[in-house]
Amino acid sequence: MISTNLSMIPRVMAAVFALALMTIVGCGGSADNFEHLPIDGTITLDGTPLKSGRVSFIAQDKGGSASADVNEGAFQLRGADGLSPGPYRVEIYSIQPTGKKVPSAEDPTTMIDETKNLVPKQYNAQSELKADIPAGGPKEPLSYALKSAPAKRAPR
Repeated sequence: MISTNLSMIPRVMAAVFALALMTIVGCGGSADNFEHLPIDGTITLDGTPLKSGRVSFIAQDKGGSASADVNEGAFQLRGADGLSPGPYRVEIYSIQPTGKKVPSAEDPTTMIDETKNLVPKQYNAQSELKADIPAGGPKEPLSYALKSAPAKRAPR
């Protein structure tokens, strides 16, 4: 007859759970097996710090993509949100209310705040902005000086 020590079951279960958790999360690192470097940066639009928005780094090689909030022209990525060495395509958005009310797409009888992306398409949907993160991380903060689209001339 096999004797079972019931007092051992909670300890065994805890050890199995801890081992499973370490396998999923990893020991002191990210589960994606990429190096994650801390990144700081600034964004201006027409020489003024971008009040609020979002910056996204889309990996062009190996490594994970990441995004960060922009507050008063500054952003940072830390820990598992940091970037791995390699090339990235950069997209920047700043969706802000225009001060106008418009009908809701879901319920045209409801008026909602109209919003507009303050950052021109050449810096987001059609972005050619890049970041190349070196091994060990950038020596200086990343910096993006954006300019509004030039005003369209009226036909003569």
